[in-house]
Amino acid sequence: MRFQKLNENKLKIILSCDELPNSDDLDGFISNSSDARRTFLDILDRAYDEVGFNTRDYKIKIDAVALHNGDFVFTVTKLIKLGNNRKVAKPHKIPKVDNLDLAIYKFENLDDFCNFCEYTKRINLANVRSLAKKVELYLYNDFYYLSLTNINQNYDDLARFYCSITEFCKYFSSKDLFVSVLKEKGKIIIRNNAIQTYQNGLF
Repeated sequence: MRFQKLNENKLKIILSCDELPNSDDLDGFISNSSDARRTFLDILDRAYDEVGFNTRDYKIKIDAVALHNGDFVFTVTKLIKLGNNRKVAKPHKIPKVDNLDLAIYKFENLDDFCNFCEYTKRINLANVRSLAKKVELYLYNDFYYLSLTNINQNYDDLARFYCSITEFCKYFSSKDLFVSVLKEKGKIIIRNNAIQTYQNGLF
C-alpha cells in the first residue's frame, strides 16, 4: 500500500491485488458497500498517520481505477467540511484509463499461458474477443509474451482480467518498441484472439 499526497485536498492510494480486502477484483470490492466503507475508514486513518492527509469532518469523493499491472489506484478528494461525523463515499470506478492502450505480459512457459486461458474460461470471463483489437502470443528468448493492442477500456471484465492474469505471469511493458522487437525477432504462436483461440480448442 502506497500513499501519494497530491495536495491538501487530494490523495492517491495504490493497492496491489493481494491488498484488496475480502475480494478478488475491484467490482467485488466496490459492490460490498459496508466492507468498502469500513476498509476506507481504516485506510484513511493510516494515510493521516503516514502522510498527514486529514479527512476527518470532510465529505469526500473516491475514484477507483484498475491498472494493467494488477494494481488498483484510489483517488480521494476532500469536498466540503462537515460537522463531527466523517462520511466516506462509495468508490466510483472510472472506466477509462489514459495511456493504457497497450500491455505486454511475460509467461515463463507455454503451460502458464494455457493455465491462464483455462482459468479465464472457468471463471466465465466475459467475451474476451472484445478485450482488445489484437491479442497476440509470441515466443521470444524462450519466454512467451502476450501482447494486447488497443485495449478496450469499456470491456466489462477488465478489472477481473487484470487481477487474474498477474497470477500466471508478470506485466512486462506497454511500449510500442517492444512489440516491434517481438514482430521482428520473435516467433508468432497465435496471431490474434490468442485467449479465445485457446478457449475454443483451436490451439
